[in-house]
Amino acid sequence: MLDEQIVTAVATGNLKAIAEQPALLSNLAYSNVVSTNNLGRQNAVANQQAGNEITLPLVAKAVSTVSDPGPLAARSAVDVLTNNELADSIADLKSVIEAFAKGEGGHRHHHRLRDLELTIDENGRLVIVVLRGELPEIFVPGSFTRESVDVRVDTSRGAYIRIRKAR
Repeated sequence: MLDEQIVTAVATGNLKAIAEQPALLSNLAYSNVVSTNNLGRQNAVANQQAGNEITLPLVAKAVSTVSDPGPLAARSAVDVLTNNELADSIADLKSVIEAFAKGEGGHRHHHRLRDLELTIDENGRLVIVVLRGELPEIFVPGSFTRESVDVRVDTSRGAYIRIRKAR
């Protein structure tokens, strides 16, 4: 048989190994949690860095596009800003309103435009509503033929005047 000291030493070693196993497993689980957290933070930093790296070229491209438009873009911008007939009509009306509103030495026999309510309806038509006094006389400067002017009267709604531009 084996010596009793050897049996006791082996039993003590086995007992110690069994007793330390939960602590070893706990340390292993803790190191896994720490490693997973570390990888998550590294991924977050990498994603933020990638976002920061793509921002600079996008801003540079936007600035380049605005500051140095090509011929097609420049012409398109001019068309958008100048070929808007509704915007032109509104600008013309605004300048006329400003001219009549100043009118100390203006035409006293004309209604001031601020005495009228001017609106544009959903069909793009100019609507004139007289707030007080009699109906105004509408004058459109230019040279027109009878065929280019269309006047319709609707007794329940009002008068429609359409003028076609000569091209």
